[in-house]
Amino acid sequence: MYKTFLMALVLGFSTLNSADACPMADAAAFQEAAAKVAATEGAHASFVIDGMTCGSCSTKVATHLNGVDGVLASAVDYQTGKVEVAFDSAKTDAKKLEAELVSTGYTLHKES
Repeated sequence: MYKTFLMALVLGFSTLNSADACPMADAAAFQEAAAKVAATEGAHASFVIDGMTCGSCSTKVATHLNGVDGVLASAVDYQTGKVEVAFDSAKTDAKKLEAELVSTGYTLHKES
């Protein structure tokens, strides 16, 4: 019985990933990242993306954005679809950021 319990415990932990995180923790992490974006000098842009369903989606979008030359900080929330970006306008612009977001495969709506 002990071996069965131990095996179930090990298998349970081995299947955990960032997509299993608590939605409240994800929201708090987004707010913290968004505050860093707001405090970052440079140009700022806000977007809304449809189709993200988990933390892995947010990570994918943030990785794409952070790979753009000139992006200084980004925050992505899969729950609301909000994307906040601070960037150096001498190196990139909102149109390039839009193109990068579209390349992730999600539907982009520019926030008004």
